[in-house]
Amino acid sequence: MSESRVVVIGGGVIGVSTAYYLAEMGARVTLLEQNKICSGSSQGNAGQLTPGHMPLNQPGVIWRNLSLLMKRSSPLYIPMRWDWGLMCWLWRFHKACSPPRVRRATELLALLGHASFELFEEFKDRFDFGYHRLGRLEVCLSKKSLSEVLHEAELLEGFGFTWREVSADEVRELEPAVTTPVAGGVQFHESAYCNPATFVVELSRAAAERGVELREHVEVKQVLANGSGPVRITTADDQLEVDRAVVAGGAWTPRLARQLDLRLPIQPGKGYHLDIEAPQPGIRAPTLFVEERVFATPIDDFVRLAGTMELSGFNLRQLPARIRQLSVGAGRYMEGIESAPVRSRWCHLRPMAPDGVPMIGPTPTSPKVWIASGHGMLGLTQGPITGKLVAEGILTGKTSLDIAALRPDRFTN
Repeated sequence: MSESRVVVIGGGVIGVSTAYYLAEMGARVTLLEQNKICSGSSQGNAGQLTPGHMPLNQPGVIWRNLSLLMKRSSPLYIPMRWDWGLMCWLWRFHKACSPPRVRRATELLALLGHASFELFEEFKDRFDFGYHRLGRLEVCLSKKSLSEVLHEAELLEGFGFTWREVSADEVRELEPAVTTPVAGGVQFHESAYCNPATFVVELSRAAAERGVELREHVEVKQVLANGSGPVRITTADDQLEVDRAVVAGGAWTPRLARQLDLRLPIQPGKGYHLDIEAPQPGIRAPTLFVEERVFATPIDDFVRLAGTMELSGFNLRQLPARIRQLSVGAGRYMEGIESAPVRSRWCHLRPMAPDGVPMIGPTPTSPKVWIASGHGMLGLTQGPITGKLVAEGILTGKTSLDIAALRPDRFTN
């Protein structure tokens, strides 16, 4: 299989990572991206690498936020509309919020996170993408929030992640930018950050050096795979016949998966960022302002405020209230945010799986075509390991981690 011809559909962190590892293992790879490499959600995410992370689905999350779901400035916003796909997704999400399923999802995310973190440590020695391993600080205004974060930290400790509780005074020592009185915080040690766009672009260059053909502005219209014959990829201008294909199209993956008789319950979850010139004093390390669910990351010479989850379908409309929620939310913890000059305002769509776990594996009716999507807010963190696992599975038939629980058809049973 070392001479396999493989097409990877999608030029975000998942697709580029997959193309890189396929080429490194000897495959002839063509990557097709409908826009430009790293033009989607990989471009402007928070930039935080968090291998120890709880899934979005947690016990009581819907009921705790029920009164806020339709409020535009809420961290989780679901505008009222009739959408059968969203209704089905929310029902699956609700079922996935039981404690046993949350624990299992956390276990799977930890498995992927540990392995991917090791790969990032390797990449930092190969090219520069602004990688810094400084841990992550979660800051809480209230004792109630601090208690909840401590509970999460204790759970994550069982999966190999280390942390320590920090007092209000220690929070100010670690982050002098936090000027508001706080209850305290938790520092997680296995975390890092980088410039996400730089990482994906540099990794695509490394992939090209290994022989990957990068084709931008190519829209894939159809993917067909029948029996023992080749996989046929039809684009707006061409048709390719290859041995294997990988669909890593982020939130758009279900559209191609349906052609292979696979319905993926992925919803587009809109995330936002607001890049501002760093106020003084600025954030030193990745920080989460817990009550507001706003991530603050010191990228290059600016601070990126990111977060929020908006389930409003396939659109890239920027709602001013949600952009403002980032600056107002962060401003509850530190001064100078709302008056800082703005570098950019941005939003894009994350591929959200209802159980918080990505979908990685072959399609059941067309095993020559693999799916790699549904990573939600952890696409950057899990990108390298996903690419490696897909390459291993396609080229050797075996993967270094057991991915049976990640199979993309798990929702059809």
